[in-house]
Amino acid sequence: MTPDASGPARSARIPAMIIRLDETQARVLGSLMEKAWTTPDLYPLTMNSLVTACNQKTSRDPVMALDEAEVGRGLHALIEKSLAGRIHEPGSRVPKFMHHGEMLVSGADDRVRALLCVLLLRGPQTAGELKTRAERLHRFESAAEVESLLQELAARPEPCVARTARRPGQKEDRYRHLFADAPAETAPAA
Repeated sequence: MTPDASGPARSARIPAMIIRLDETQARVLGSLMEKAWTTPDLYPLTMNSLVTACNQKTSRDPVMALDEAEVGRGLHALIEKSLAGRIHEPGSRVPKFMHHGEMLVSGADDRVRALLCVLLLRGPQTAGELKTRAERLHRFESAAEVESLLQELAARPEPCVARTARRPGQKEDRYRHLFADAPAETAPAA
């Protein structure tokens, strides 16, 4: 099974407007997208695996402590928005969950999905940070390539990323996804 398997019926449901997510939905979707790439032998995920992925302490900003009920509510909302799905595999005693992250942005390729996944999981970042952090999902040749792609996504009729203010001491602008409200500004992670 491929991480972004989609049939002919899927393309008819590509949204015309940007999809709105809350913080939990963004974390659940980002976690499903990431695990589809990084642990394909364990994907789709059980609820327990998804809760663990949402709460992991690495590659997440902010680190969250979501319980199963919160993840379940977020997952249910994503299923209603056609951004996730539930499957019952033969021989499995528990349902598993998969993402439909390709539905976030019309015409998105692996490069776009990789950047959006990292933005969903880690919040606003510079092009250089995104290049480094997306490396496990897609290999970008340079930060300039990432910057160019981010500018394309920001210039769309329905932009899905936006440039944000620099942090004190940073020389580069950061970018954030527009599927949820801007996160409250926190001190940079050590």
